[in-house]
This record gives sequence, structure tokens and C-alpha cells, in this order.
Amino acid sequence: MATGLGPNQPNDAITAARFSLTIDGVEIAAFSELQGITTEVEPVELMESTDKEVVLKKLPGKTKPATLVLKRGKNSSMELWAWHEAVLMGNIVAARKSCSLIMYNTDGKPVARYHLEHAWPSKLEIGALKAGSSEVLMETVTIVSERIQRVSV
Repeated sequence: MATGLGPNQPNDAITAARFSLTIDGVEIAAFSELQGITTEVEPVELMESTDKEVVLKKLPGKTKPATLVLKRGKNSSMELWAWHEAVLMGNIVAARKSCSLIMYNTDGKPVARYHLEHAWPSKLEIGALKAGSSEVLMETVTIVSERIQRVSV
């Protein structure tokens, strides 16, 4: 039975072939894998009593910073390392940036966009590699953001 939904309808699953981080409209890094975006609000338990009963409720509590984990083949670009180095050197003002994560389909068209406020790379990991191997050296970055917002493409 046809649903009448065409391409790019709200029920279409998003697929992406490439992910990029942009700061001030400039792409600083492209990735082949998004290992995940995590947002979390810790529940807080609250006991409420009435004349007849005691009710345990769970309410939203403290929010944890959004976390993204991206992976790519290591290249000669220095932008991502320089950003992480600002964190390592304790230069928090320079390290916290507003940026965008853009997801592209196989045709190179954006399919999703997330805006990250006060984001910074908390972890930069370069994978293992053997001399003489034909494997690609992989780089994984963990980005922490005070606020993440899904915005239109």
C-alpha cells in the first residue's frame, strides 16, 4: 500500500557518506564516520506524599554536555590538531568555538546539520599502524559541546 510519501519526507531515514566540521563557514575537517552523538539529562527522584500515598517521581535534572565522536583517515591537515592543542595548552577562550556538524549524502548534498555552541575537542586519538602496512592511519576525535541544536539543512 502506497503511503503517498515522496523523497525527503519526515519519515525518510537519513544516510550520510561524509561528515564535516565547519567553523565560521570554513570546513576544518571531514570525516568518514560518525560514531555517535550523545545528549543526556540525569533523572532526579522526588518523593511526593499526599494523605493517601507516597509517590516517587522522576524529573529532569542536570544536563550533561553533548558529545560527538568522529573518525577519519589521518591526513596532513593541521586545523584539528591546532584546535585540540589549544585545549592541551589551557587556552580555553581560543579552544571553545561555535561550529557546525554537517552530514552529506553520496551526491554531496547536505542532509542534516547540527549547531554546536562552545565546542572543543576533548580527545584526539591516532590509531595504531604498522610500518609497510597498506592500512589507512585513522584519527578519532571526541568533541564536547555546551549546547547542541539540530537545525534545518
